[in-house]
Amino acid sequence: MMATSVARAWRAFGHNDIRGSYRDPLMVMLLVAPVIWTVAVAGLTPPTTRMLAERHGFDLVPYYPLVATAFLLLTSIIVAGGLAAFLVLDEVDAGTLTALRTTPVRLSTFFAYRAATVIAVTAVYVIATLSFSGIVRGGLTATLVPIGLLSGLSAVVTLLLIVAMAGNKIQGLAAIRGLGMLIAGLPCLPWFIDSPWNVAFGVLPPYWAAKAFWIASDGGSWWPYLVVGAAINVAMAWPLFRRFLAKNRS
Repeated sequence: MMATSVARAWRAFGHNDIRGSYRDPLMVMLLVAPVIWTVAVAGLTPPTTRMLAERHGFDLVPYYPLVATAFLLLTSIIVAGGLAAFLVLDEVDAGTLTALRTTPVRLSTFFAYRAATVIAVTAVYVIATLSFSGIVRGGLTATLVPIGLLSGLSAVVTLLLIVAMAGNKIQGLAAIRGLGMLIAGLPCLPWFIDSPWNVAFGVLPPYWAAKAFWIASDGGSWWPYLVVGAAINVAMAWPLFRRFLAKNRS
């Protein structure tokens, strides 16, 4: 009985998401952005590589994992997390979460649906964009699945951070701009730090997915970063989730 009611609630939430997404130009842009970035990376990276080699004698190929991380993996996290945050804030503005209190559906059920869709969407973004970018080493497709799921956990943390800081969609947009550097910029810095101390960047949730991808691209043992990263992302998400429940129950 409980499973049936949860399934019905999830179907209703999904229908509402689809209906709301295609009506909002911002949502549509967020959905198509990964396609644009993938095409740009696939189309611009090879000629840029040739130009740098011919004019400056610089080989960009060893930096392809960094390029893929900055423009595809990390941006997938911020796009999926930001899209989900906008949907939640839109539901807050519409009074949906307030109305939810009068139904048998728990707020935790709503968030479980939201977190599951964020993880799934982020994983699809990561796997698809990296696979079709043309600059990722062959044979990594299977590895990209767990890395994509870990990226999804970071997107959930991003979602929770945005809704914790913002009370409406306008504030949410400002929050995304503020988090953009933290999520899509700083996790790239450890690439240039050839020291075990680069693990200090692990306080940034997306660092672990990026590091696992770099190690996998180099043929190393990437799974310890996956395990530790999953634990750290969950540990960061939990208090933010409790705050979300408390904020929307009051």
